[in-house]
Amino acid sequence: MVDYNEFKKFMEDYFRDYSQYAQDAETMPRMDKYWTEDIKVTAYFQLPGGEYPFKMYNRKEWQDFLIKGHLTIWENLSPTDMMLDTVQLKTTSMLKVVKFDRKTDKELVNLDGIGYYTLRKVDGALQIQSLDFFTGDAKTFSSLYTME
Repeated sequence: MVDYNEFKKFMEDYFRDYSQYAQDAETMPRMDKYWTEDIKVTAYFQLPGGEYPFKMYNRKEWQDFLIKGHLTIWENLSPTDMMLDTVQLKTTSMLKVVKFDRKTDKELVNLDGIGYYTLRKVDGALQIQSLDFFTGDAKTFSSLYTME
């Protein structure tokens, strides 16, 4: 079992750092501490020509997606509610996802999302082992990604 406050701080730090560092190749290495090497990510939206749901099977795939998908946009994730299970190391986080144009910082969309995270301890530190992400307007959400 993990201390509740430790778990909560980890997730708050994660959302803050994701919004600042996880969408750019230069700053992405700062995110390595948050994700296990074998993280499994399932995003319940469909990219043009892609499969539904969209899946990534390790940290490299996940980071490549985040970098390539955010060439023209950036997004800010803010938790509006988090339910933390300190025994199973799981959290359901309700999120406000605001996407901005990278050049102008103009707000493009403001959507709700839900992330289901499973964590584990790696060398004494928490890391995210899996993420399942849902959004209410999946079509709009996915339309903003550029997969160049």
